[in-house]
Amino acid sequence: MESKISNENGTKDTGNKLNEVTDRKQLLEKIIDNSPVIIFLWKTENRSREKWHVEYVSSNVGLFGYTMEDFISGRLVYTDIVLPADLRMLENVLTQRCMEGVDFFNQQYRIILKSGDVRWVDERTCMQRDDAGNITHCQATIIDITEQKNREIALEKTLMELKPLEDVVNNSSTMVFLWRAELFWPADYASKNVSRLGYSAEDFMLGRIVYSDLIHPDDYEMVKNTLEEECKNDSNNYNQEYRVITKDGNLLWVSENTFILRDMYGNVTHFQGIVRDITKQKESEIALKIALEKQDELLKRKQALETVVNHSPMITFLWKAGSDDEKELWPVEFVSDNISNLGYSVDDFLSGNILYGDIIDPDDLPYVQMELSDVAREGGKVFVKEYRIKTKSKEQRWVEEQTFIQRNNDGVVTNYQGIIQDITERREKN
Repeated sequence: MESKISNENGTKDTGNKLNEVTDRKQLLEKIIDNSPVIIFLWKTENRSREKWHVEYVSSNVGLFGYTMEDFISGRLVYTDIVLPADLRMLENVLTQRCMEGVDFFNQQYRIILKSGDVRWVDERTCMQRDDAGNITHCQATIIDITEQKNREIALEKTLMELKPLEDVVNNSSTMVFLWRAELFWPADYASKNVSRLGYSAEDFMLGRIVYSDLIHPDDYEMVKNTLEEECKNDSNNYNQEYRVITKDGNLLWVSENTFILRDMYGNVTHFQGIVRDITKQKESEIALKIALEKQDELLKRKQALETVVNHSPMITFLWKAGSDDEKELWPVEFVSDNISNLGYSVDDFLSGNILYGDIIDPDDLPYVQMELSDVAREGGKVFVKEYRIKTKSKEQRWVEEQTFIQRNNDGVVTNYQGIIQDITERREKN
């Protein structure tokens, strides 16, 4: 009696465990079949076609347009769906990994769907070995990564397209930063030409130096407070000038055009800074300001300036700013008497018969218009440019123009005050 009961209980226990295993197997298969991950198990025979014979494939291979029967029956081996251009690479990788004795590896390549479409997949492979250590099977999980791969390819293409622009930036005096909206502005990006500050781009991106450390102590609070104020005012961009100290201890004046970046909720996340070295222009501006202040002690500014300029090789102009500044020819409101050095009279310009743009060499005029417009639009105060002009006798001369941009209380450009110096001899020597 006891033996019969025991036997019946044993049979029930075994049956329950078998049912439990079956249920778990079915559950696992259901999970796999409803996932994007496809499982393959294929042999690794010596013959090239046989070694890809599929012994098992999950039913969600239907994602690729195929059925389990297509592979299990032998009508297809796995290499039949690999893009021919990638097949040799795939075989070489498998051979190499076998020689290295690794048990796991992953790779990316392209396959062909039953519809003929080509998709990128990521394969993660596990080697199965017999008791002697010989590889008998490869078990692989395959997942479609086409969208991810297309994004990577698009990003790579974009980076390639941006490289010429980055080269232009790196060969200019304009440095580009992307700072996080955190204390002291750590950098996520810095253009390579930050080397003019004595540091490498990696110094900033790895946090070995933060940009705030470079700002002159006397300017730091102004820079910080301006940034905070612009963020509070929901500004998108602004411009300011301040001093920085290089690694070698040199003092540079910079003009920074800052773009404030926000997330979808309006929270500030980053600051994009376009930082331009304006040391030479600023020194010229400061020098002129000091000179004018000294002259004011003796005479009114206009009288002193006219007296000095009219007895010097430098010709002074005051031009009116127009609305279409990129095509402006600059009507003259004032010109010093020594315009006669170029063969013209003051009345030639003040009468409007000649605009200043009329005497600029036609090949140089578009660049003067464009660059002055850029400086004015970016909030700059000084414009410096060398170009050619023609005298009244049609002689070509090289000049250097230093122009100070004047604005009204609203920041709108009203006039350009320029100093023109003949540098022909210097240019010809060079």
